[in-house]
Amino acid sequence: MTRLLSIIAGWRGYALTAAVTLAIGFTTGWTVRDWKAGADGAADAKAETKEVIRVVYRERAQADITTAVDTRAAADQARIRTITRTIIKEVPVYVPAEADLRFALPVGLVRLHDAAATGHPLSDAPGQPDDPAGFLEPSDIPPSRLGTVIAENYGVCHADAARFSALQDWVRQQQAAMNAP
Repeated sequence: MTRLLSIIAGWRGYALTAAVTLAIGFTTGWTVRDWKAGADGAADAKAETKEVIRVVYRERAQADITTAVDTRAAADQARIRTITRTIIKEVPVYVPAEADLRFALPVGLVRLHDAAATGHPLSDAPGQPDDPAGFLEPSDIPPSRLGTVIAENYGVCHADAARFSALQDWVRQQQAAMNAP
């Protein structure tokens, strides 16, 4: 024991005490650094988890928007088709067969309608007279057929308008979902 005291009391004791203190300090510092790194890693993982949850929530909300808009758009399209079919079925009531026999549509009206329906400029059809009086000539299109075609055309226009309206609604809702916190 006296020998141990003599070693501790000399320069060797100071060196030993310093080495033990440095080892304890280094080990403590390393442990604290690991704790801090673990805490930073946990905070990073928590932030990453929050971001993933936010992205999943946003994508789910966007999918819900798409489903809701598609459902409404399909219902609107079915409603428009039903209305158009009903109107077409009513053409014989509003334009009876006797009107087809009594009234002939002028060639000019048929050309005008066809140009408007196709979106092409008016032009003379082959084999028709070029003079303005030729446009008054009777066509072979009965008024009831004109009524049916007009109802079909408006039905298509209403269906397209409903689709575009649904698309605009979808875009607005998607933008709102993207900008939501």
